[in-house]
Order: sequence, then structure tokens, then C-alpha cells
Amino acid sequence: MAAPLWLTAAERTIFDALPAPLQDGWELKEETLAFTDTAERRTARLSLVRLHDQKLLALRDKVQKATSPEDVASLLAEIDLRDVTEGDLAELFFALGPDALTRLITPLLREAKTDGDLDDLASLLTIRHSLLESFSSQA
Repeated sequence: MAAPLWLTAAERTIFDALPAPLQDGWELKEETLAFTDTAERRTARLSLVRLHDQKLLALRDKVQKATSPEDVASLLAEIDLRDVTEGDLAELFFALGPDALTRLITPLLREAKTDGDLDDLASLLTIRHSLLESFSSQA
């Protein structure tokens, strides 16, 4: 429980509906940053990434054909990322952008049952927050 949970207002509502024991001990921060991504921006970022993992290379090819952030999140939800290096994960999340991460985070938050689930989400939320900070400063 080291990292705070950077939650949007909608995500905070989901968190507040979790059992009280699961909510205990978490530092909550309001995610107020926003970034509207476009398919063109995502395509440009995908063309810049340097991935090494073969399954991420295959995922990148599928993501390039995706037509919406929901499609991207669905593709991401289907892949096991546990054995992927931190470098490849950083590249992947940069390329996918915060919209895809948000669409991945929401169902994971709804399904959270343990502190371990929330700890994993805290990592994704921190990554999304960092991307939002970076992307918002470029807009």
C-alpha cells in the first residue's frame, strides 16, 4: 500500500462501493488531469516504441488496427503482462496512452477483492497519472 490511488471522480465512486476493510489504509488522490487522445497520436506513438517482447510486438500490430480506446483496452486485457520487462511495459503504456489505461482500470477496480488487487491497480494508476502529466504538458 505504498503508492496512492489516483482516482477520477467516477473511479472514486467505484472505490467507495468496495467493502470497508478493503478501503482501509489507502491514500486517495483525486485525478483531475485529462487528455483527449486521437487515433493519429496513438499511431504516431506506436510507431516510435521499441518493444522486444514478441507478444507485445504482436499486440502492437493489433492495436494499430484498433479503432477506439475501448478496442485497445480489450486487447490489453487479453494479454498476460506478468513476465514482460519494465522497459517494455513503459514503452507499451506510453504508446497506448492514458485513455486505454483508464478503460482497463475501471473493470479491474470493480473486480478488486484484495489489497494485492488494489496494489496492482495503484501501479497502473500511477503510470496513468504520470502519462497524463506528461501528455497534458504537451497539449
